Amino acid sequence: MRVGENMSSSTPPKGTGNAELQRAVSANDDAVYDLPALAALVGTTPTLLEALERSGLLLANQHDATGTALYSDADAAAVRAGLTLLDAGLPLTELLTIAQHTDEAIQLIAKHAVDAFIAFVRDPVHGTATSPTEAIGRLVTAYEQMLPATETLVAHHLRRRLISEALERLTADES
Repeated sequence: MRVGENMSSSTPPKGTGNAELQRAVSANDDAVYDLPALAALVGTTPTLLEALERSGLLLANQHDATGTALYSDADAAAVRAGLTLLDAGLPLTELLTIAQHTDEAIQLIAKHAVDAFIAFVRDPVHGTATSPTEAIGRLVTAYEQMLPATETLVAHHLRRRLISEALERLTADES
């Protein structure tokens, strides 16, 4: 490829650089705990964690060489948050129902966000980068900026919706 020629005239094969982007994606969590170790760390049973997995609340994003799911300190913090809800009196069945509804909604949000990343970031980068190396650098940088921004936006919106719903219901109960 000559200097100044963009990749749109020589689009890289599909999957070019995916390994680098996959490394950036999986580098977000330092997953070191298998399910029994996670259970011991948070003070619960593997059976409860298996129920959380089935509900979609607990998701491993890394696996070891044997295929064993691995969890991170962030996963432990999420499980502890669930245990806090149980300790406050929320029945396990309700936690699992909330988890299932949350997982369904989050899957739609995640799918749409990834589709948007592909359409509005990845594909244009592949069309304008002067080399596969430049494209991967730009994609990894975009991912590293966009993931925390998306997490913050979704978490903030969920918090606002929860507070709004609670205030509305509490006000209605006083009437």
